[in-house]
Amino acid sequence: MRYIITTTQAHTIVYKFLNTLFLKRGEKKQQNPNNPDAYSIKLESSGDLTLNYYYYGPGEYDDDGPFTTATKHLGVGHLHVHPYLVDSLRGILNIRETRVLDMIADWFSEKYEVDIDDISIYPKRKKPPLY
Repeated sequence: MRYIITTTQAHTIVYKFLNTLFLKRGEKKQQNPNNPDAYSIKLESSGDLTLNYYYYGPGEYDDDGPFTTATKHLGVGHLHVHPYLVDSLRGILNIRETRVLDMIADWFSEKYEVDIDDISIYPKRKKPPLY
């Protein structure tokens, strides 16, 4: 049997799911010792699902500086989402992957008051997605 739900209802389901999964364990915030404008936030669930956020300030490099293969950043926040988390939510809600990623980014952005400019699935899937 299929049900049609509104966008607000879908957000509510995703937010409650993520709150239950991640917020009881807390987060690990780590400042980059070489760069005061860079930090990361890592969330882990009991089932090894992760959300990892990385921020490098404007003009900062993610490695050893401009003379290496490092990437120069423009104040961009990156969020990496575990593939099983995306696949689980897609299975529950039957919505497209990009929509799930957007809702996860919205939740993370609200909880930690950060801007997310780039979101990706990491680590890469070893096999096709499960729905």
